[in-house]
Amino acid sequence: MNLQQLISDHATCTDLLKCAFNLSDAEVDIYRTLSDMGALRSDQLAEEMGKNPSSVYRGLQKMVSCGMVIKETKNLEAGGSFNLYRAKSRAQLKDDLRSCMDAMMRRVDVLLDSFEEGF
Repeated sequence: MNLQQLISDHATCTDLLKCAFNLSDAEVDIYRTLSDMGALRSDQLAEEMGKNPSSVYRGLQKMVSCGMVIKETKNLEAGGSFNLYRAKSRAQLKDDLRSCMDAMMRRVDVLLDSFEEGF
């Protein structure tokens, strides 16, 4: 997804999400499923989706790094730990996207102001 496609009349909210966070269709599906189901371990999510656990784990790590998903480590009484993943709410994600787009537009304005000299 590039900016030209994003500003077309056919662009969707999913396209915006994919462009802003550099997500694949599979990663968007992971976010949607996690958002609908609540906090899960990565293996539970993979099983629910019928997907490869390694692929789901990589997608979750990517979304944790960009702030779409929150990872919580839980300790077991008998020792050891596991991670639960929780999707940010769609309202929170919308606010994050708005902030991201606002910051991008400020940066684009700066770049355009110096375009003739900087290109």
